Amino acid sequence: MKISILIPTYNQEKFIKQAIESALQQTYPNLEVVVCDDCSTDGTWEVVQSINDPRLRTYRNSKNLGRVGNYRRLLYELANGDYVLNLDGDDYLLYDNYIQEATGLIKKFGTVLVFANQYMGYGNKFKQTNMKLPAIVDGNWLFMNFLKNGIHIPHLTALYHRQSAIKADFYQKDIVSSDWHSFLRLIVGKKVGFIPKPVGVWRQLDDSESKKGDVGVFIENIEALLEICNDKNVKKEIPIQQCRQWQKQLIYNLLRSIPVCVVAQNLNKLCTYAYKKLGIVSFLKLIFSRFSVKGLIGKFRCVES
Repeated sequence: MKISILIPTYNQEKFIKQAIESALQQTYPNLEVVVCDDCSTDGTWEVVQSINDPRLRTYRNSKNLGRVGNYRRLLYELANGDYVLNLDGDDYLLYDNYIQEATGLIKKFGTVLVFANQYMGYGNKFKQTNMKLPAIVDGNWLFMNFLKNGIHIPHLTALYHRQSAIKADFYQKDIVSSDWHSFLRLIVGKKVGFIPKPVGVWRQLDDSESKKGDVGVFIENIEALLEICNDKNVKKEIPIQQCRQWQKQLIYNLLRSIPVCVVAQNLNKLCTYAYKKLGIVSFLKLIFSRFSVKGLIGKFRCVES
């Protein structure tokens, strides 16, 4: 079984070397690392070219494709592996035996995807996700419990079957959560593997998509994820009433996660959206548990919650 670690990068001169070296340190023998630079304007491409390893292949786009466009080029055109892992150019892997361990689950149980815990870093502060799941998870259960008690699929830890991903039209939406939009449609009706170790670090940078302050970006992201219930495979596996329940829970959890500054600057718009989507009971719960506090804090300080 061949594994491709795909590294999309753009203007990540300070971080790209660590990302590539962490991928090359994986102990799994049948491995390729594929880097695609999306027309960086800093020294990223020069750093990429300075690394020599027979397992490393490097490409530079002739024009800027954007974050999701670069994901697609790597997956559809450049990868050769049976399974692939997407490692953004400012993130890095910590556990050198992760691919080896993950492929063990794949070979034993035929899982379509394996994922793990991670560290999330912002500045000098790091926190660890602490999901506690069995080694093999039912994909329908994972779908219905997504974002409950911190359960999610970190992009940099997800090792997934390439042909199944292509068939599912991965990275079809140019949204913040393009990865979740892809994973959630993939896992229903299938087995998913889980490794409890924190296997990598997701750097949360000030200019990342998840940090931008345009409230429209967050609402567009939620609306795109809600459309997952219209997916043919999802409709086959998840009853409509359960899917509607899942949609409301998803809206609630994603609204809770919006950064303080965005809430403070767009409180009326967010309250209107939440009331329309959630109904009175969940709306009031959201207001008193998160929005009111975030709105007050955001008037004085723009920080992440």
